[in-house]
Amino acid sequence: MAAKLLNIECGKRICKVAVSEKRGKAYSISDCFTFATPEGAVVDGQIVNPVELGEKLKQEMAMHAVSATDVIFSVTSTKIATREVTLPIVKEDQIRNVIRTNISDYFPIDTSKYLVDTMLLNKTKKESRVLVVAMPIAMSDSYTTLADAAGLTVEALDFSGNSQYQVLKGFRSEGVNMYISIDPDSASVAFMEEGNMLMQRALSVGGDEMICRYMATQEMMDEDYLKALQELSVSKENPTAIADTEEFSDCLSRLVTGLSRSVDYFRSGSEENAEKPIERIVLMGSCCHLAGLKELVADVIASSTYWLEEVPEMQGLANSIESISVYINSLGARVAPMNFLTDEYLKRTGRAGGKKKSAAGSRYGLLVFGAGLLIGAVLCGIVFMQNRSLNGELNNIEKEIDQKMYAEETYNSYLRYQAGDKQLQTFVDGSLNNNEKLLDFFTELERKMPSAIAMLSADCTSTGVTMSVEVPGFDEAAAVIRQFRTFESIDIVQVSSMTKTTSEDNSPETVSFTITCLYKVPETTTVAVVTEAATEEE
Repeated sequence: MAAKLLNIECGKRICKVAVSEKRGKAYSISDCFTFATPEGAVVDGQIVNPVELGEKLKQEMAMHAVSATDVIFSVTSTKIATREVTLPIVKEDQIRNVIRTNISDYFPIDTSKYLVDTMLLNKTKKESRVLVVAMPIAMSDSYTTLADAAGLTVEALDFSGNSQYQVLKGFRSEGVNMYISIDPDSASVAFMEEGNMLMQRALSVGGDEMICRYMATQEMMDEDYLKALQELSVSKENPTAIADTEEFSDCLSRLVTGLSRSVDYFRSGSEENAEKPIERIVLMGSCCHLAGLKELVADVIASSTYWLEEVPEMQGLANSIESISVYINSLGARVAPMNFLTDEYLKRTGRAGGKKKSAAGSRYGLLVFGAGLLIGAVLCGIVFMQNRSLNGELNNIEKEIDQKMYAEETYNSYLRYQAGDKQLQTFVDGSLNNNEKLLDFFTELERKMPSAIAMLSADCTSTGVTMSVEVPGFDEAAAVIRQFRTFESIDIVQVSSMTKTTSEDNSPETVSFTITCLYKVPETTTVAVVTEAATEEE
């Protein structure tokens, strides 16, 4: 790996570029900058227009005199599938092979279109907790195409969850710490305890709502996005941002609500976690300094809240403390990246990584096959063993076979565990109710709707509720629609055309219309909960 590496994150709104260096046993950021992403170039983590973005990247690198050509990309996307798996004891270098052999059991996807890698979370004497990550091959190809357009060579393609974990696991602070990374169009939450990942959760909301509202009031253009972000962020140069932007703090409510729900998910994940208080909240990411966010998070979650650069453990990690919260993935990806590069790209760039990976993928099968060959050799060799020296050789071979028998035992244990896992999943799937959000919706309806509304009919489905309503006039109709848009239990509100009705008997005029409310789609969640492996009897 090169002494200097480019570490790049490409988001819908902004791209982050950092140059990382290894100095002794530590890593540091020697240069970093951010630029606005060309409109439409990145969608949900995938590079849609690699040529335009590649040209923009080359211009920005030239402007900042960056000469490094080897790059590690860190990717955030809802298209990346994650799942935690608990395995019986197996050697660390064989975990990936065991997972790939049974990958179709973990993800309901066409696995031929995905690249799979694993991240070891924890290992005990009985089991290993592993995070399995699957990235679409099309997404991997979009980043290598971007690198080609920018004249770069991809050293690794990392998952942002792993990038953060590689840094956070080094913080051995006592109690549960909640690390929140906030960018314009996404946020992620990691619950850590003494270096162990307890739960990781992704949210599809960030600081974009507040920034866009501010830009609209200031009549800013799209290219002024970074300027708006800077003006909204608290810093030494802009300490009064809170006073200047207090009117925009309500735009953070959806983000903070998602963070609060993450705490609820964490505490409901296991009885052990339910009893653990959140000792400290640490904010990081490009939007973590938005005015009022720190105070709002501390108030809602009721825990001491800090920016990452304020944490004492950070002081020895990098020489760029002021910007480390924005570029934390740059250091994490440098430490131990996952790799989602295709064999075709590795061969095209002339690296041995492709051969190494292919050999690793077949090691498990070769191990079993090799053990069979050794057994056959022993059985055949017995006939010809005539003297003491050959008997000694037979003993050596038998010892080697005994040492390799753990492969069969591990595989049988894994099959038993997999059967138990399928039974549990069947029970969970059977217990789900598509209308479980209906109660929340009608509770809000009763609490928030004005008394003037008359509900004529309601049609409830697994995705939402369609109602025919009647109100005294257009002003009341507008008030009702505004109230529906504040519901936490729904995500989309659709309204049909309104009809004004006048009775012949001089009764008051009424306005009737149909409104469709669709439930929120759950955010992507990766839950890390320690479970005991099932016994053979179970």
